[in-house]
Amino acid sequence: MSPFKRWRIAIPLALISALLLGATVLGAWAYWDDDSTAEHALTIFLGLMFALCLGISVSIGLDRKLQDVPWLRIATVALFIALACGVSWVRDGL
Repeated sequence: MSPFKRWRIAIPLALISALLLGATVLGAWAYWDDDSTAEHALTIFLGLMFALCLGISVSIGLDRKLQDVPWLRIATVALFIALACGVSWVRDGL
């Protein structure tokens, strides 16, 4: 797989992950004093999930050994984002 194709896959995933990570960090910074301990723990968990998504997304672009479309990595990023939506829903219910 050419570097151009790898980065065509990686850049949108990395941008979405970075945007979600940035929103999580900004929300944590803005509301940290008002949130409970459970909300702190879920916020940290969300930050870790989005950081993992960003790392996996960048790894798609950097891995020169890829021969085919990395469906497992793409599915992992999509799954983590879907799980984060559920965690956010639980966090809002606290």
